[in-house]
Amino acid sequence: MKNKFWFLVKNSISRKVKNKTFVIVNILLLVAFVSLFNIDKIVLFFGGNFNKVNNIMVVDNTNEFYDTFKELIDSEETIIDTGLKYKITKKENEKEIKKKIKKEEDIAIIINEDEENIFNVKMITYGYINSNLYQLINSSISQTKQVIAMEKLNINEEDLAKVMSPVNIKREYVQENKNEQEENMEFVMSIVTPIIIFPFFMLILLVVQMIGAEINEEKSTRSMEIIISNISAKTHFFAKVLAANLFVIMQCLLLLIYSSIGILIRNISGGSLENINNIGQISQITSSITSSGILNNITSYIPLVLILMIVTLIGYSLLAGILASMTTNMEDFQQLQTPIMVISLVGFYLAIMSSMFEGSIFIRIISYIPFISAILSPSLLLTGVIGIKDIILSILLMVVVVYLLTKYGLRIYKEGILNYSSNKLWKKMFKALKN
Repeated sequence: MKNKFWFLVKNSISRKVKNKTFVIVNILLLVAFVSLFNIDKIVLFFGGNFNKVNNIMVVDNTNEFYDTFKELIDSEETIIDTGLKYKITKKENEKEIKKKIKKEEDIAIIINEDEENIFNVKMITYGYINSNLYQLINSSISQTKQVIAMEKLNINEEDLAKVMSPVNIKREYVQENKNEQEENMEFVMSIVTPIIIFPFFMLILLVVQMIGAEINEEKSTRSMEIIISNISAKTHFFAKVLAANLFVIMQCLLLLIYSSIGILIRNISGGSLENINNIGQISQITSSITSSGILNNITSYIPLVLILMIVTLIGYSLLAGILASMTTNMEDFQQLQTPIMVISLVGFYLAIMSSMFEGSIFIRIISYIPFISAILSPSLLLTGVIGIKDIILSILLMVVVVYLLTKYGLRIYKEGILNYSSNKLWKKMFKALKN
């Protein structure tokens, strides 16, 4: 019987791997991942320009604007970290400067004296300009105006430095066990949660679809009768569940390989990940997570979270196999799998919004519910709503559900695997449970 079991597992995986659709999809995924990690080089190849330098020309009719503006805009760039490149030059004639605006990178700023507002500004561009660049110029001009205004009021450099220096806010909390890093958790959660939860959510969808499609394919071709006449329904059931999960793991490993190939090609071609626009934001997020102490808090929980995810994935697989056995085609299975999709979606959205419900007893109770717990728990761990005891309880509850699905679901599977009628579907399921 063991040989038949492993034969079914190998045959199921082999059929998927040798399928033309699998080959085509993975070729497209390889191309997509390599392109993603080298997108800037691809755009440059077709005429894009990631290294364009914006030419900012300033006509300073006040004779006091340019130096301060240049100093401030250079410091602003490091603060905003937009990745913009520009060159600032001082010009004398407004008429000549208009003739030099021949492309989108050319920007002219004319500063004139104004008794009421200190100075007024006219900006001349070839067309629309980058919104980040406009924000950078606008904020620098506003700060320049403040500096000049204070100088005209005869404020000395020391007092001016005090006025212009940022306010240092020292936080103090009445409630114990609170710190400034944890207060920024909402920002961290908005970035980290989708990265952690979304792949697992997609794995659930993939496993459910695969098991349902394969069982219904065997039933629609009547090959199920031949298979069940040679092996038990129990062996067939567990073989399908194991094969689907092994195939999903293999697909995940392939995606990691595709990512590695994309990074390798980028390094060989003389590029680096840091050259991609806005990649600096990733390092900022990483440093925020590290400084907040989140990693120190959840490192010990990672093995338990992985166990919970594995047990939950097995539970979804068993449930998908049971429902698929009672259907005769994919259309019927799509209807029956709707509750599975709803449950997983509830967990997914609660995980994204978990930072809004910090301290809520309701969200803590929801985290114990089987099938939802694995999706929601990582987010609640980051916010400190649950701890190691809660994870262990969630695992135990999910193990109980897996046991019940194995014991009673197998009865439904035996009854439904050779069922080719959609009539009185639920009545047959309850009758199988009674038997």
